[in-house]
Amino acid sequence: MAVEEALVARLRVHNSGKELLKLVLEPLGSDHWLAPGETFVVWTFGSADGRPWSGTTYGNEPFEVDHRPGSVTVHFNGHHGYVSDVDGNEIECGHRRPGSARV
Repeated sequence: MAVEEALVARLRVHNSGKELLKLVLEPLGSDHWLAPGETFVVWTFGSADGRPWSGTTYGNEPFEVDHRPGSVTVHFNGHHGYVSDVDGNEIECGHRRPGSARV
């Protein structure tokens, strides 16, 4: 997918705690679990029109973030979004989920 640099937004999420941190990506509902000291990057891609982040009521906000004990929910407001490690490798849904074989 060819995307202009100006239409890409990134949000770094770091777990500075001592337990796993659940990162939920909305509107997909996918869960990604960060180990202590780990950082993930949430990506979203805007459209080329005058309102690239159309998922929000404000045209210049690519993300909305909600923090609760043990979890962070990030809602991306572009037309596509995903989670990666700091090197850009996509992290799949269920990564490191407790009780799951995925790591």
